[in-house]
Amino acid sequence: MSSKLQMLENERSYVARELHDGVAQTTQQLMLQAALCRKLLERRRLETLAEELAVLEGRAQHASQQVRELIVDMNPPRAEPDAPFVEWVRAEIDAHLERGGPPTEFELQTQEPIPDLPGDTRIALVRILQEALLNARKHAKARQINVILSLEDTTLRLAVVDDGQGFSPGELRARLPERGGSGLQAMRARAQALGGGFRVQTAPDQGTRVEASLPVG
Repeated sequence: MSSKLQMLENERSYVARELHDGVAQTTQQLMLQAALCRKLLERRRLETLAEELAVLEGRAQHASQQVRELIVDMNPPRAEPDAPFVEWVRAEIDAHLERGGPPTEFELQTQEPIPDLPGDTRIALVRILQEALLNARKHAKARQINVILSLEDTTLRLAVVDDGQGFSPGELRARLPERGGSGLQAMRARAQALGGGFRVQTAPDQGTRVEASLPVG
């Protein structure tokens, strides 16, 4: 399978996983909560019913937020199309923080200006950034994240480093797509499709570093 086809399959797996782990489970909770409220109404336990309706409302709001976040992730980046790429990175970090992500610092480690990037390179790097921040936010239990952008000769590197719980390399190789591996596969496929590289450095209780490198002009 070509890198582009693999990337598309991984994108489908990503959407399926997010729907299963988020929206589908929340919807099941809503159904159970609604059934409980109906029984309370039948038994005229109105005070308890009011409490359970408040819980139901909160879960419905959470489900709506999950859907909105998924739609935003699949839409084009938030920054203006002709804005410098650094602004694209900052916009994605802001979106991550708005979703309750841990404190995140942005480091630009180059004295040279970032060159104008082709559209496919910009999109690939932003999608990698989104997925890496999502993993750190949802799974790593990180307290601090650093996003590092550096330029070395004709190679642009984007790294996302967190101080979370990490995992063993053996676990990384064994992870099935439906258990979270599809996100890593999608990031790798995006980088490789443009002739770049991708690597993950992690260990239990040692945090995680996700790095993508792409050739630029």
